[in-house]
Amino acid sequence: MPRITRARADARRRQILDAALGCFARRGFHKTTMQDVVENSGLSPGSIYCHFSGKQDIIVAVVEERHRRERALLQRALEKQSFAEAVDQLAADFIAALSSPQERAWRRLAVQIWAESLHDRRLAVAVRDGVEVPKAILARMVQRAKVRGELPRTLDGDAMARLLIAFFQGLVLQLTWDGNVDTQSCLAALKALIVTGRAVER
Repeated sequence: MPRITRARADARRRQILDAALGCFARRGFHKTTMQDVVENSGLSPGSIYCHFSGKQDIIVAVVEERHRRERALLQRALEKQSFAEAVDQLAADFIAALSSPQERAWRRLAVQIWAESLHDRRLAVAVRDGVEVPKAILARMVQRAKVRGELPRTLDGDAMARLLIAFFQGLVLQLTWDGNVDTQSCLAALKALIVTGRAVER
């Protein structure tokens, strides 16, 4: 029997993850069963279990893949020549994206994952990694801005990075309860706070 090629294996894995995401978005993480994933993917149970041991394995893979994508977006913001440009890039890639129904569906799932990670060690590791790595990137961004005189010299880079992450996570949480949250106004308020901090330092 011929061995499956790497490209085909990757495509099959992608098919399974997309099917699972669709199920999670419609039914939620807990209500989704492996049979739901089988039916939505159009694959046989054997094909799915060749790639994943079960639902928990799939959700960890989804989280890790999403984190890789988000790190790439953070790196793009890090490469900007000013902190203002970096924040605008982050806004375009993270805040503006929340207007997409697909992105909101993923973020609703993310809230469920955060809660589930309190009781699942493997998932907790993946979720923490999704904060620690972005925090390090954002702290570098803040440090560069301090060197350029764009942020107060006394500002704690790690604390500022955590605040930026908390701002985004807070919006995600509030959007799960209230789809009418004006994310752009919230972003404008955050920028105003940053500008105020610079004025106080001077």
